[in-house]
Amino acid sequence: MNKYQPSNIDVSWQQDPEHMGFVREHLGLTLDNCEKIPDMTRVATYRYARIQEQIVRNDCVGALLFSPMNVRYATETLYAPITNMHSPTRSVFVPNSGSAILYDLATPGLDSLPDFIGELRDAPVTAYFIAGDSYKDQSRRWAKEIADLVRSHGDGCRRIAIDISEPEFIVTLHSEGLEIVNAERIVERAAAIKSDDELLCIVTSISVAERGLTKIREHLQAGITEQALWAHLPYENAIHGGGWFEYAILASGERTNPWGRECSGKTIKAGELVSVDTGMIGPFGYGADISRTFHCKPTAPSPEQKRLYQTAIENLSFNIELIRAGMSFREFAKKSWNVPQEFWVRRYNSVAHGVGMGNEWPHIPFAMDWENEDEREGIFEENMVMAIESCIGREDGSECVKLEEMVIVTKGKCQLLSTFPFEEDLLT
Repeated sequence: MNKYQPSNIDVSWQQDPEHMGFVREHLGLTLDNCEKIPDMTRVATYRYARIQEQIVRNDCVGALLFSPMNVRYATETLYAPITNMHSPTRSVFVPNSGSAILYDLATPGLDSLPDFIGELRDAPVTAYFIAGDSYKDQSRRWAKEIADLVRSHGDGCRRIAIDISEPEFIVTLHSEGLEIVNAERIVERAAAIKSDDELLCIVTSISVAERGLTKIREHLQAGITEQALWAHLPYENAIHGGGWFEYAILASGERTNPWGRECSGKTIKAGELVSVDTGMIGPFGYGADISRTFHCKPTAPSPEQKRLYQTAIENLSFNIELIRAGMSFREFAKKSWNVPQEFWVRRYNSVAHGVGMGNEWPHIPFAMDWENEDEREGIFEENMVMAIESCIGREDGSECVKLEEMVIVTKGKCQLLSTFPFEEDLLT
């Protein structure tokens, strides 16, 4: 098999004023002045309006949300998000118009609530950890309360959106004559278009992630373990008020191929590639999803390591220049950089995906992975935030290179959000 040789490794687009306008205007306003911006009251009001708009579009009386990310999106309130992912004690009912009802067991004394939360109620907890074998009765009683709520808001409509719940809760809602639809579609569609304040939240998270990447680059040396190196990233996130990590992906040498392994106690050796995906929820609850690949000195990178890295750069550059508002997801997939056959098996699982309060819709598969009747159709719109992906490695090779940039979709050239520089020793 002939080895692919990249022909375009120009990364001047990283300094292109047309790509960098948003970051250059706002970057200095992030960490040092984060108590002043973004305006979180404005953020919360915007998001509540977005979610109510989607509730109406989906002909629902309202949405009952349990996922802590969805509750935060709808209300800008947060408590123990990881615990609430598996043992929910908080939820919110968002009607198609008017004020929300926040259910909360653990934190009835939240410092302040947005004006659009009209009522705070004790949460009937159905998680087995707390409810034990009474969870079935708790689920049924609460379902009847929600059914009454729907009837009082519905004007004859019995359609409600729910994200996650116990089976008994859903069964009882059905027995009460309610129609259940998936709330994830409602929240994901609402979250896809960011306000300017949300973009500032994301820039702040990226600033923290890039501080972490700087620490990783500075501390990368032979003899350090993957876990010790990755620890610089959560440290930076914690001291700047960030949240959790979706994963702890940092791998070195042969552990980069196939891509996706979380960090281990493996000792990094001189001459190895080290790849990291930030995958973090930073300040204000917004994600920073950036990937970079480094080379462990003092030895020089091999020709093969450079070839992989430069091919990933070419891949990334091509797709960043391609994406535009008004382009369909399928068109973008079809026109995206053509992955050479030798790298096809180790390609990433998407060409690009949305980012907001974590990884979000849309997820754009490669054209060859797109079924003819696939219902994942859609069109890029202004102020969508996308992560552009590249993973380059051979199935029979020893290492993979992972790169990823975050951008704002615009009518013209996309606006870069991530600004972390690429590695000169791998580019030359």
